[in-house]
Amino acid sequence: MSFLFAATRALTAVLIAFLLGGAVAVPQDSSAVPKDPPPSTKWHQEPVLEKKVAKNVSVYNHADATIVLETVAEQLQRQYDFLAKYTGGAPRWVLVHVGKDYECGFSIHAGPDPEMFLQSGSIFDSSANYAHEMMHCFMFDLGFAIPHWFNESLSDMAWFDSEIDLWKRRKEAWLGEFDRVDYRSYELLELRRKYGHDYFAKVCALFRKQQDECRRVFSDATKLDEKNDFILAVLSQAAGEDVKPLFKEWGFNPRTRERQRGY
Repeated sequence: MSFLFAATRALTAVLIAFLLGGAVAVPQDSSAVPKDPPPSTKWHQEPVLEKKVAKNVSVYNHADATIVLETVAEQLQRQYDFLAKYTGGAPRWVLVHVGKDYECGFSIHAGPDPEMFLQSGSIFDSSANYAHEMMHCFMFDLGFAIPHWFNESLSDMAWFDSEIDLWKRRKEAWLGEFDRVDYRSYELLELRRKYGHDYFAKVCALFRKQQDECRRVFSDATKLDEKNDFILAVLSQAAGEDVKPLFKEWGFNPRTRERQRGY
């Protein structure tokens, strides 16, 4: 009976998620508390002044005991919920470290849960790497060797869409400020402008549907041109037409393009 009850609850949760808009994968074991990451890096070895756990986010304060960590955790949970819907799936947990000596925001996947590191000086500013670094944490589900240019640029698109749709700080016209060929995520931003506001949600959904293939392609064993051809195929599928001519016009070479513009 306990098995039947648990199975019924799980099925009900999936159906509710589907009916509410859902192609969103429901994370498993929602009542569990994440394990603390092992002290495997110098950042993990910094003392933890406070820890706060939200529904899907666990936040570690290494920086300043005066920070109200509950506020930070609430904001990060809002970002998580937005990206879960935006990408059509989510890791069970995202572990977030707040430190004062990080040169920039960054993310890693060294254990069972992805981790992101945010600078304490701007920790209450959700525009400062919340969306970008958390999007990296979500993309780990697709593989660990995604070409740098696409990994970074897709995270930039998540930042744009978060600023417009989640935090409501910007209007669409804001994107015009980045409409220049030397912008680091120029190609993907041009696709968004051409194919519309929901384009990258479609892109993410297509990657999620092909998760096993993503993990095969986005591995160290796969050549760069195969990775880029796969990315262009998915971008074309989301657009409803071949985008390769556009990328060729922009000087994109799938055999050599690994880094983001300017890197």
